[in-house]
Amino acid sequence: MNKLIIAIVLIVGSACMADVPKVDLSKMTLEERQQFILKRLGGYVAKPNTAQGQIVVINAQNKVGSNLLVEAIGSVNEKLHYRIAYMKGEFSLPSPKIEGEATLFVIDDESMPTLLSAPENRWAMVNLAKLSSGIGSKQKLFESRVKKELTRGFCLLCGTQDSNYKESLLGCKTKPEDLDQHLDCRLPIDIPKRFGPYLAGYGIEPEVVLPYRQACMEGWAPQPTNDIQRAVWNEVHSIPDKPITIEYDPKVDK
Repeated sequence: MNKLIIAIVLIVGSACMADVPKVDLSKMTLEERQQFILKRLGGYVAKPNTAQGQIVVINAQNKVGSNLLVEAIGSVNEKLHYRIAYMKGEFSLPSPKIEGEATLFVIDDESMPTLLSAPENRWAMVNLAKLSSGIGSKQKLFESRVKKELTRGFCLLCGTQDSNYKESLLGCKTKPEDLDQHLDCRLPIDIPKRFGPYLAGYGIEPEVVLPYRQACMEGWAPQPTNDIQRAVWNEVHSIPDKPITIEYDPKVDK
């Protein structure tokens, strides 16, 4: 199957890049080839008026920089395209102040558990206080735990607590050390699919992002902004030189 995909990509690439500098596709990975060809076919465009509502991440701690929060949650949202905002703020029980349609709080409090979720109140909480347990001054390991727990907290907020793949990052974790068995924050394929129906109940819908060619074919593509998009636009909207004709056959068409 991979060989077939590679062959298709190479054929499409050679057909669409006659007027651009030669590139040795054989030295690229399959994903790099696909991205390269996609760029030549016009790249991605966002469909207007598709992103509804937003998730707000409230940073109520000073243990790690906000860039770590953006990195961890951004990696989960990379292909989902939900609107996410980040801001400084506070967390106080029993009624934390909610921002947007749903809020993820990030705190540092020794008296609180590491994860909390209140679906009926549209919030979840990640507590960094106990994630440094047993690692001393190993900052990289601590930051790795933080990113993994942020991923878990974000999934809780989006209505997903577990996966069909029991060894995944969302599996049962009862102590910080359990996070260390995972190399990164990658999620199994069944998790992101569950976000949509759940977040729709909050009024949160993702932005629809599609290749420019598909947007042209569906009739909502914006005006082209470069030569590649103009070529795609003209091809999709051109009138065929030889339209299909149907001849009348009295023996068949009675």
